[in-house]
Amino acid sequence: MMSVHDRNKTLLAPLRAALLQGDQDSIKRAIMDAFAPDARIRLCFPYQDVNGPIDLCERVYAPLLAAMPDLEKRDFIFMAGPRWGEGKEGNWVGLGGNFVGTLHRPWLTIPAHGKPVFMRYHEYLRIEGYRIVEMEAIWDIPQVMLQAGFWPMAQQLGVEWMCPGPANGKGLVEAPFDEEAADRSVRIVWDMLHDLRQGDAETPDRGLARYWHENCSWFGSTGIGSARGHAGIRDVVLKSFRRGLSENVRALKEGVFFGDQDLVAFTGWPSGTATHSGDGFLGLAPTGKRFTRRSLDFWRVEDGRIRENWVMVDMLDLYRQLGVDVFARMDALSTTQYPSEKAA
Repeated sequence: MMSVHDRNKTLLAPLRAALLQGDQDSIKRAIMDAFAPDARIRLCFPYQDVNGPIDLCERVYAPLLAAMPDLEKRDFIFMAGPRWGEGKEGNWVGLGGNFVGTLHRPWLTIPAHGKPVFMRYHEYLRIEGYRIVEMEAIWDIPQVMLQAGFWPMAQQLGVEWMCPGPANGKGLVEAPFDEEAADRSVRIVWDMLHDLRQGDAETPDRGLARYWHENCSWFGSTGIGSARGHAGIRDVVLKSFRRGLSENVRALKEGVFFGDQDLVAFTGWPSGTATHSGDGFLGLAPTGKRFTRRSLDFWRVEDGRIRENWVMVDMLDLYRQLGVDVFARMDALSTTQYPSEKAA
């Protein structure tokens, strides 16, 4: 008998197919069929709260497709499972991958250049009664800014690249849902996160050797970048976060964990809060501001340790809370570089 989680994956097949083909009419039909009319949809900045599936079609996807008529939405992670934890409810689907297309027209004031671009996305969907009733999504919009030739944020410590899917080639989970396997994977991540948050700026390696494979990969959003191995994660991520932030609290108990085979997903929206009190965080001078952090994370567990971690942070919203208007910076750069052109 097909589990509810395998059924939910099947329900999303028409929507995934339409988004892969990039036809605007097909995408609109698929969105209207897949989403409940009153679905709660929350996207990254500048979209923020979206007023149902019609708004998702008209305000979000229509301008993107106008800018990139050959758009393809290529999933490299597709998983599903129940919200993990005693007394928790809800069935979720997680998708991660890259949009690919040619930027023929300006998009979100990012100037067009007529060249191919890619943009990573993480999207979590809650399904009830055969319809999507909740969606959380972060798109790596700064990645498109960078490919357009502009860098309006501080220099990142990690490397920048088109993020790959799971190394074992099993990111699109086709095996029947296995509750024991999912529980085992989530528990490893849960224990790791609780141990990791005990560390501080003086002990940035805490939890790495025990829970992370020595050749692990950490794929971060543009603005942070990606890292490899214990030393890479320590130097690119942990040091800067711990030196630059105080009262850094991650909402693990309030967040949503779910697993499928060796994959684990987590969302909190916001997933944490912190005070920007020291040097090092994102290369910005301390502002003293308290801010919330949105992130949608995937992990892959291999032989009891974490081999890969995909982290998507809403960098534009984070910068906004710290008093930096990334779009204004980009517009200033584009005006300087192309004074006779005005981005639409």
